[in-house]
Amino acid sequence: MVVFCLSIPAGMMAQETSVLYNFSGLPQSAFVNPAIHNTTGRLVIGMPVFSGVYGDWNSSVPLNSLFSRGFSYSFSRFYNALGEQGSARVNAGVTVFFASMKHQDYTFSLSVSERGFGAGRFDREIVRFIRDGTLGFFGTNEDLGSATFFFRHYRELAPGISKQIWEGLDIGIRPKILFGKLNFEMEEMHMSVESPEENGKMFLKPEGTFKLSGPFKHKRDTVFHFSSFTAGVSPGDYFFQPRNLGVALDFGIVYRPNKFAEWSFSITDAGLIGFRHNSFDTKFSRPVIYSENRPYQSNAPDEDFYLEPREALKAFGDSVSYIIDVSDAEKRNYSALPTKIHAAAKFRLSEKTTLGASNQVTFFSYQIQNSFTPFVETFFFPNLGMYGSLTLMNFSTVLPGFGLTYTGDFLQFYLAGNNISGIFQPASAKHLNLCLGINFLFKTK
Repeated sequence: MVVFCLSIPAGMMAQETSVLYNFSGLPQSAFVNPAIHNTTGRLVIGMPVFSGVYGDWNSSVPLNSLFSRGFSYSFSRFYNALGEQGSARVNAGVTVFFASMKHQDYTFSLSVSERGFGAGRFDREIVRFIRDGTLGFFGTNEDLGSATFFFRHYRELAPGISKQIWEGLDIGIRPKILFGKLNFEMEEMHMSVESPEENGKMFLKPEGTFKLSGPFKHKRDTVFHFSSFTAGVSPGDYFFQPRNLGVALDFGIVYRPNKFAEWSFSITDAGLIGFRHNSFDTKFSRPVIYSENRPYQSNAPDEDFYLEPREALKAFGDSVSYIIDVSDAEKRNYSALPTKIHAAAKFRLSEKTTLGASNQVTFFSYQIQNSFTPFVETFFFPNLGMYGSLTLMNFSTVLPGFGLTYTGDFLQFYLAGNNISGIFQPASAKHLNLCLGINFLFKTK
């Protein structure tokens, strides 16, 4: 579970798709504010799977502190890069289907997306145990600290509508139906090492509980007293089964006091999702026991008793089946979505150039993140637009970003990111947000 959090290109609560607002004439900017109209004058159908792809991460250390070239890894390097506590967050999505069309004063849209988000927080000393192995811990009693992880995956069905109230004011709304697919939630798992003097053994004690929901079947071996999970995928999992449902709402307004200025405000992903089907409550009830006759160390390959950290973690994972008690969840587990408030302004300097600034505040699990982004967009050719931006995250980290969009007779393409250096060297970045997509354009008259 620790490695699950550490090994993914993780980030959550970052800008997500808010960078799409910086483009003019991009229908997907309605993901940021549903009041934004489709101004292409055509029916827009997104390329399946590639109509909207985004991913971002925030982490306390860059990925290459754990992994390096060739995907080789080093827990020693990773431990040295950490502060007292490490953290990682991930947010990613794929728009499987997207359509948008403007008719008179209305714009109608429909999207189907696969979305997932997760986060983890862990104390540094847990990594030290992975780095060193058991050899140096025999005869000691140590508190390794705690860890908190969660990950959620769901499918989203979102019809949207925006209307021009009068020439300078648009409003929009997008209700969402959510279909939960996977949920893992572990709060404050505590780990410690105990070495009773009388029996020559060392106990690694995980203490805590976690919730698990997904396409799994639980099986309990009553002879050897261990629990296992097997895949329980059904054909309906690929469609819209009315299980683990949730609802959310996007709302936005756009105000144009004159032909040179635009102000916008939106609230997105205000909602929650509940997991009940195939849900399990799990408790760590026993320690992992290591014998003094079979110690191992994992930080010196050329010395005795060496066991590669990857193999040691695999052995620990096999032991987890014997130290947990699993029961069917007694009640539905509700989870709030990361709700975002987005405010922005644009000022047209000329027919080709627009200046703007946006601010997004994300609320989730008693945490708040603020992203302020001034940007400039310009068109070098009639169909090719580019923008540059500077994102100030939590008033501490400055990230230079970029974006480009091309709109042809039958095709539209966009690419955007909030961290230029992270695009070219993602492994060395702590923060990165990247969006891309392709649309087909069809004339309606």
